[in-house]
Amino acid sequence: MTSRHWYGNDEVPLATRMPVPELRNHLHRALDDLDYPANLRSMRPVVLPRPSYEELFTATRRILGLLRTALLTSAPDTLGRVAALGMSEEHYPLWVDSPWEEDYATCMARPDIAVTAEGPKVMEMNVGSGIGGTVETHVHSLAWQSAFGGADRAPFTGYDPLTARAELFSRAARDFGVTPAVAVVGTLRDLNAVRTTRYFDVQIDVLRRHGLRAEFFEPEDLLDGLGLPGAARYALGLRHLTVYDWNRIGLDLSPVRAALDAGCVLLAPQSAYLVANKQVLGWISEGLPWMTDDDRAVVDRYVPWTRVVGDRPAEWRGVTKSIPDLLLAHPGRFVLKPGLGLGGHGVVFGRFSDDATWHEAVAHAVRTGGWIAQEHLDSLPCRMELAAEDGSGTHEDEVFPLFSPFLFDDRPAGCLVRYLPPGRDGLISVQGTGALPSIAVAARP
Repeated sequence: MTSRHWYGNDEVPLATRMPVPELRNHLHRALDDLDYPANLRSMRPVVLPRPSYEELFTATRRILGLLRTALLTSAPDTLGRVAALGMSEEHYPLWVDSPWEEDYATCMARPDIAVTAEGPKVMEMNVGSGIGGTVETHVHSLAWQSAFGGADRAPFTGYDPLTARAELFSRAARDFGVTPAVAVVGTLRDLNAVRTTRYFDVQIDVLRRHGLRAEFFEPEDLLDGLGLPGAARYALGLRHLTVYDWNRIGLDLSPVRAALDAGCVLLAPQSAYLVANKQVLGWISEGLPWMTDDDRAVVDRYVPWTRVVGDRPAEWRGVTKSIPDLLLAHPGRFVLKPGLGLGGHGVVFGRFSDDATWHEAVAHAVRTGGWIAQEHLDSLPCRMELAAEDGSGTHEDEVFPLFSPFLFDDRPAGCLVRYLPPGRDGLISVQGTGALPSIAVAARP
């Protein structure tokens, strides 16, 4: 596959776009005061052919379904699944003994997908309501539509994550037979240098526009806001948090636990984060007894070689060795990732490590367990129009995008994109390495 084949050969029509100086001012206003810093360098979204755009969601749906089955069949209950992953129960303190723990386990997901010479590859699957970029993708979508003359005149179309998520909550309210109302549980302390509540205000506004009563609550205000103890004002909520992040910044999870114990349904459930454990991706990459030939073909097509690290043999590209020996013999071909981790924390690239660092990383992964090794595949570049940092003009250059399509309630819900500025290589992270956030959209016919 060539990059021009998957990314398309057509130039993005710019006739309706704002002039560049006006565009930069527009983006500054539109993208200000969110969790991600405003990207004022990219002068257009990533515009894909419709088949390529839709393939991102098709691949996500198929791989997410396999991950869900792999996790749920690993043990008959939640605690058994925690044990199957070799994890401690303290990492998953918010599970509930209720059918919705499983029923809604994969209601919100966002993989990270690299486009390689072999096509799109799912590098990891983020599952749960704390996944990043949802608000930014919504705001970017509106900003780019406006920049190109409005939704009807823009030379591209796309799905919207907050609309799809609101429709998920409308469906959940019907399923549970409760008032269509959503308590958004989160904290400004988990965001990066925001000045106001805009990040949550945007979410509340979309929920209300879709007929859902909605309010935002910090953890300290949650129980009073819900009306607990007593008759709850909200039976349904968005759990806009991860246990990992709240533990990292020292926030008390007990109000969330109390709300769950009082019967409040906070989506997504704890089991979402079990599905997201990267070891489950290793399970399906290696193959499980229940997988059909079609399942294995889907994994071969969309998942890079991934294995749970241990002192055991594995086959890679016709070579069979113990996993540690394989990693040490080919450091430039592999990446080590903790099964439980967010934002690239703990990821070690053999390609960018010296021998001592890589040897220690492999030994640590074998010794502690809970890690995966993944083949390091090179991404294909696409062309992007970038503004000079001083705003003096624009130029075309190559970037290597990481695509993150959202799937809410099994429906396409927009696509976040991140890429490093030209000339840089390594981990792609907005907060960690200064990657530029944007969106992918489909070219209008």
